[in-house]
Amino acid sequence: MDRFLFGAVYIIEQDYTQEEIRRDLAYMKDCGFNLVTLWPVCNPWLAQDSHQWIFTQTRQVLDECESLGMKAILQLFGQNQAQEFMPDSALTEDMLVCDERGEHINENCFWANLNHPVVRDYMDRYFREAITSLRDHKAVYGYDVFNEAHFRSDDPYTIQKYQEWLEEKYGTIGHLNRVWHRRYESFGQISPKRRRSPYSIWSSIMPDLEYERFRSVTLTQICSFLYETARKYDTSHPIIIDGTSAQILSGDVTLRNNDEFATAKIPDVYGSTFYPKSWGRNYRNTPWTMSMYYSVPAGAAKKAGKPYMVNELQTHTQSVLTPGSEVTPQELYNWILMCIFTGANGMQLWRWRPFLHGYQSTGRGLTRMDGTPNERGARVKELMNLIRENGDLFDSFQVEAPAVKIAVSYSSRLYFDAFLKWNNSFWSEDVEGWYRLFWNRGLNPEFTDIEDLEGEEALGLVLPSALSISGDMAEKLTSYVERGGILIAEGRMGSVNEYGEVPAEGIPGKHLSKLFGLREVDVDSGHSFSIKKASDGEKINPLKERIPCNFMEQRLEVDEDTRILGTMEDGSPAVVLHPYGKGCTLYFNSFIGAELKKQNIPQVEQLVMEVITGRHDSLFTANKGSKVHVACIRSEGSRAVLIINFNEKAEEVTLHGLGNKTEFVNLLTGEIVKAREQVKLLIPENTAYIYKCQGESE
Repeated sequence: MDRFLFGAVYIIEQDYTQEEIRRDLAYMKDCGFNLVTLWPVCNPWLAQDSHQWIFTQTRQVLDECESLGMKAILQLFGQNQAQEFMPDSALTEDMLVCDERGEHINENCFWANLNHPVVRDYMDRYFREAITSLRDHKAVYGYDVFNEAHFRSDDPYTIQKYQEWLEEKYGTIGHLNRVWHRRYESFGQISPKRRRSPYSIWSSIMPDLEYERFRSVTLTQICSFLYETARKYDTSHPIIIDGTSAQILSGDVTLRNNDEFATAKIPDVYGSTFYPKSWGRNYRNTPWTMSMYYSVPAGAAKKAGKPYMVNELQTHTQSVLTPGSEVTPQELYNWILMCIFTGANGMQLWRWRPFLHGYQSTGRGLTRMDGTPNERGARVKELMNLIRENGDLFDSFQVEAPAVKIAVSYSSRLYFDAFLKWNNSFWSEDVEGWYRLFWNRGLNPEFTDIEDLEGEEALGLVLPSALSISGDMAEKLTSYVERGGILIAEGRMGSVNEYGEVPAEGIPGKHLSKLFGLREVDVDSGHSFSIKKASDGEKINPLKERIPCNFMEQRLEVDEDTRILGTMEDGSPAVVLHPYGKGCTLYFNSFIGAELKKQNIPQVEQLVMEVITGRHDSLFTANKGSKVHVACIRSEGSRAVLIINFNEKAEEVTLHGLGNKTEFVNLLTGEIVKAREQVKLLIPENTAYIYKCQGESE
């Protein structure tokens, strides 16, 4: 298909009539949809017994899709394995998930153990039956083989895989014993049950950390198994795997264990799911959080070189009794545009019709309970009309090349949380603060993998809370700066290597000390600092307006060629700039990102932007309010700027770095604005505008 892919998940209910299905799909087509996701693919209500897979009704739905010129994603593995590959009649006790934290601690997970060989046999059989039955239908777009990929189990089969993974990683039991400070004779003796014994983690954090890291590894292995199984039975249609809503930013990163940068490398298309007002989330007043939330899986897909699709986006309330999860038509309109301008090659909303049974009864949907479109459906139709009318822009586009990237990794998060004994982690707050700083200026950072920096060429690279830096990572970071990159880091960077060991020569180790021009000599907490301009050393803020050092601070000594741009109360270095090769490094001696999450700090923002823009002739930036989102995409010959004002009052936005003789066309109002280098725009309250820029000369 050569048009932008857009649609919704359509649940095939056992009580739907063929006429009802035909009507539903006709409504979806009328809304501008050209793609639907179908689940469940098998129709167990038509089967004669629990071990029979029937696809009669799914094939009828595909027939209707074909007649309307629509395509369908077949979601093979979604939310309920009893309606997919695993009959309840076949499950035995040892086939069930076993969670060390309790029977119901992970209720969103599956009850069938995905590492059990019998369960995998059923998955293989189900994939074979479904794919061979439906793959030749003209309406099939592809297969979603793992929706919201996650897995957590402490069963014997999974633990055996853990032991095998440790042997592959460490090579010999002697090597593991040296790193872990333990006394095993074989890898088969290693059990994760006592990994957090106080005097074990007192000697090494690795017994604890490695098991949590392995949880993400076994999930990645499961994703590979599912992909390879599907590919056995269809060699042509694309295969999709979905992440779990920027899992790395969650409060407890170990609950779902999805390393998205690893997962995204497996499928042909990487997907994601988003629920901005569910399970305690509500990003209404912090749109930068929502932008960041969308950006993590998009960055993982881009790093993997894979097309990216949003496979679920919340449409309305969660359930019968979930106040605060309501979605207004304008909110949904805004969310869709934010996803598109984050780089989605296609989108599916969750879902078309509300739930009619189960915990989420009455929840979600673009229709009334009777299946007729509601006001949210009408608003989506308006947006799709706009997108279809501007196919030259939306059918094939790329996100504006980012000036700044934030380098994170699942392992980096684990090191941070392990040193906090898995309690009260503020890692995601630290990341969010850095994201917010650049978002404030219209520079939406892209996320990349700190463990895979090959080929990174962004102007600026930020390392939030990067406690563990391996020797290989340090060399790649050095090469990045030598080539002209700007590297920004903070609080206790490089405190340990990949084995959880402090550098013998002191923090942050010889390579990073040379790169950043500094060494840690001590630590303290509870103090503040003031900063200067990067350009001339003049103080930005008087001493009475000092900036808190969040959580703790380092006492630093610096090299002669290092410029001190910020000082502690006693005059010691707090913020330092160090030239290196063609680039430079900027370092803060505390977790400044976490403080930036709490509040805007204009002095810090100005300093960082001076460093970034000082090495770039013309950078697209924006002056805007704290509830205004700005993002850009490019297609052949044109650029489009999305501006969303989430505020309840009109906001003025000034865009810089537009090039000469730019003509701004408002795609919603038709207004044309002439601009040269910059333009001022007034955005009404609670409004999203798209401006198409034409005739620019940069």
